[in-house]
Amino acid sequence: MKNYRTYIYPAIIILTGILLRIYFFIGHIFSDDAYYSFLGYSLFRGDFAASYLGYPIFPLRVGNLVLTNLSFNIFGIGEFATIVFPFLFSIANLLLTYFLAFELTKNEKCSLIAMLIMSFFPTDIIFASMNFVDLQNVFLINLGIYLLIKAHRNESFLFALIAELLFYVSFLFKENFYYYWILMIVLWIYILFKKKEYNIQILTSLLVVVFFLSIEGSIYLLLHNDFFYRLTIIQLNYQYSYYDFFPYTAQKLSGSKNFFKNLFDQICLINSRSIFLRRFYLFLPIVASVKTLINIKKKENILLTFWFVGLAVLMIVFTTSFTEFKPLDLNRSWYIYPLIMPMVILSASLLSSFKNPIRLALIFVYLVGSIIMCTHYETFFNKTENNLLKAYLKSIPEKMIYTDHFTKYSVDLIRGFDKPGNSIRVSGKDFNWNQLEINNLVIYSEAHIDELKLQKYEFSDFRILFSDEFQEIKSFSNFRIFEKK
Repeated sequence: MKNYRTYIYPAIIILTGILLRIYFFIGHIFSDDAYYSFLGYSLFRGDFAASYLGYPIFPLRVGNLVLTNLSFNIFGIGEFATIVFPFLFSIANLLLTYFLAFELTKNEKCSLIAMLIMSFFPTDIIFASMNFVDLQNVFLINLGIYLLIKAHRNESFLFALIAELLFYVSFLFKENFYYYWILMIVLWIYILFKKKEYNIQILTSLLVVVFFLSIEGSIYLLLHNDFFYRLTIIQLNYQYSYYDFFPYTAQKLSGSKNFFKNLFDQICLINSRSIFLRRFYLFLPIVASVKTLINIKKKENILLTFWFVGLAVLMIVFTTSFTEFKPLDLNRSWYIYPLIMPMVILSASLLSSFKNPIRLALIFVYLVGSIIMCTHYETFFNKTENNLLKAYLKSIPEKMIYTDHFTKYSVDLIRGFDKPGNSIRVSGKDFNWNQLEINNLVIYSEAHIDELKLQKYEFSDFRILFSDEFQEIKSFSNFRIFEKK
C-alpha cells in the first residue's frame, strides 16, 4: 500500500495537473510576454535589444530570454514555443511541492495534499501557458531552498553548491531572491545566537550569491562603466513605469498626496487585501495563517511558519527601491508567486489534520473552486477574444500592418517574426498617415496607447482612424482593426 501511495497517487496528480494546464491553455496575451518574445528572438542575432522599446529591466532577465530563444530554435518561432518552458517548470513544480512538503513536515499525507492543491492552484495552472518570468523564477528559488535543507541535514557540500547556483540564476529571471536573502540573514542570526551554530550552508549561500552578483557587476563595469548597473536599470524601470509603483498605485484609491495616507492604503487596503481577500487564491492565505497560529502555539513546523510569515510581511511592507521607500504593489495576482509554496504546504498540513470526511469535503470544495477560478482567469485575460485575434493575424500573413511598438511585438510573434517588413511602428507626433497604402491595416488599442503615453512615448492623432480615410473592419476586445480606403 505504501508503494501504491508513493508512486501511483503522485502520478495521477501530475497527469491531472498536465490535463488541467492543457485544457486551460491561455497562450500569448498581448502583454509583457510580447517583450520577452521579441527579446528572446533577438538574443543571438547580433542585434539584441537594438531596436527594443519597452521596460528597461526586461533585457536583464536573460534566463527567460535564453529559454525562449532555445525554444524558438527547437520548436520554431511562434506562440507555442514561448510557453514550452513555463509549462515544463509548472509540471516540475508539482514534484518539487511533494518533496519539499515532505522534507519540511515528514508527513506523506500532507505532501500528497500539497501536491494536489498545487496541481489545481488557479494561478499556477494559468501561468503554465504564459511567457511570464514569475513561475520559473520562484521555482528555481524553491528548488534551491529544498536542496539547501537537504544539504544541512545530510551535510552535503554538493547540494549546497547547487542551491547557491540556483539562487543566483533566479536573478536572471527576476529579482525576487532579495526577499529570501533577508530571511536567510535573519534565520542565520537566530541560529547563531539561539543555538550557537554558524550554519555554514546558509552562510555560504549568502556569500556565494554576493560573489556571483559581484562577478556580474564586474562584467557590467566593463560593458557599461557601472558596477551597479542592475540597480541602475531597476531604478530606470521605476521611472519608466512609475504609475505601477507606490505612491501612484495608492493614490488611485483616495486621490490623496499625503505620504502616510498612501502608505496605509498601500499596505492595508491594497497589499494585505490582495493576498488575503482575493478569490483567485481561494482564501488559502487565510487557511495558511490559521495553521501558522496553530504552529506557533504548538511550536511545530517553525521553519515553514517562518518562511510564510517572513515572506508575507516583506512582500506587504518592504521597499523595492534602495533610494525611496516603495512597497511593492500586489494588485497583480502573479506577484504573490513567492508566497504560493509555503502557503500551499501550510494549507495541506492543516487539511491533513482533519478526519477523512471533513478533509475530503474541504478538498472537493477547493477543487471545484479552482476550476471556477480558472474560468475567471480566462475571462480576465480575454482568452476567447485573443484567440480570435491570433487566428485572424495568422490568416493574413502578407498584409501590411501599422501599429504601436508594443502591439507590433505581438503581431510579429503570431505571424512568425520572419517577415518583420509586414508590420511598421506608428510612433512620434509627426508620423505621416499618408504613407499608408490602400488596404493597409492599422491595429489600434486605446489601452496600449494610453499606457505607452504614460511611459512618455508620443503619438500622432489616432482620431484620423475614425475619418473617411479608414474603415473599421474587425474588433477583438481591446483591439480595433482599421483598413485604409
